[in-house]
Amino acid sequence: MADPGWLLIGPRGSRRILGLQQALHERGLPAAEELHYERLLEAPELAADAIARRPRALVKIESTGEAPQLHTALIERGWRALGQPGPRPRALGHGELAYQHYWYAGFRALLQALPREANYLNPPDDILRMSDKHDCQQWLQAQGVAIPPLLGDVDGYAQLRELGSGQVFIKARYGSSGAGVLAYRRDRRGREVLYGSAELADHERDDRDQPRIYNSLRPRRYTDPRQIAQAVDAVAAQGAYAERWIAKPRAPDGAGHYDIRAIALDGRARHRLARISRTPLTNLHLGNRRGALADWLDTQTAGLLEDATERAAAAFPRSRMIGFDLILRDGRSWILEANAFGDLLLSLPWQGHSTYQDQAALSARALAEPAHA
Repeated sequence: MADPGWLLIGPRGSRRILGLQQALHERGLPAAEELHYERLLEAPELAADAIARRPRALVKIESTGEAPQLHTALIERGWRALGQPGPRPRALGHGELAYQHYWYAGFRALLQALPREANYLNPPDDILRMSDKHDCQQWLQAQGVAIPPLLGDVDGYAQLRELGSGQVFIKARYGSSGAGVLAYRRDRRGREVLYGSAELADHERDDRDQPRIYNSLRPRRYTDPRQIAQAVDAVAAQGAYAERWIAKPRAPDGAGHYDIRAIALDGRARHRLARISRTPLTNLHLGNRRGALADWLDTQTAGLLEDATERAAAAFPRSRMIGFDLILRDGRSWILEANAFGDLLLSLPWQGHSTYQDQAALSARALAEPAHA
């Protein structure tokens, strides 16, 4: 059977697209056709045309990340899709965290304009669910997947204090790559500390006359209650929720704690690595270390990892590639997040293959048929 090929939908120049194109080239397969979001914003019908020309092609929808102008365009589109509530979104500084709820509305409008019937690697509906972290966690919980207990929406610092919990994670509902994730602690004496990659800019003010907030590559630690309140309020203004803080296990070398990123391909656990940090945030782009789980986990714990990953993947039976962040500890597992774009693990092979080589190696039959009817 002839290889039906690929159609990649994503930003122009995306590292993700380049990674899969390189993997296809290494296997001697034809290059994937590319359809860039920048063109789709102007002419949504291009997607239906491309899919109609190659109805058997495997269609992979990529992240909108790494494209600031696209991010800005989606914010504008989302603001309009929501009926233009409030003033028109202003121009954002590099790395500024703002209007994520507008971004999501714009991304949703873009994906909902795609054809419903296509041979998607991950279908648009699943991608949208995984891009709304709170909705996704509620969905996983409803499917019987173990997650950290959810504590509800957070509309600001005052509501956070009303939760009555001394250790919580506040998460931006529509964030990515750790953006807008805050770890909050309050001891019995009322002393507070907040960790996150969010950097407050006191000299810059937003539409609400509050300090602007930026996503920093250097983890921050705040102990001033005023700054803690400002950071929580800035994240909550874009949509946020709280969940119980589950303690991460200590790395075998004692140099920090870790969680795990695992990739499920066609429902089976494949790539997995430890993300090790001395702070509560473990994202690798924040300068944290990676660990080789094959050297750490005994057979029983490795089986628990695979079982937890595959149970979570089963909650999205139409999606063929999902990244999961999870904690394993004391014979238990908790899924922290499902990520439809979780395969950007550069220079991190598993059993000799990158995530993109795994996808390029899918058989012609698997490419030609959806994973599930």
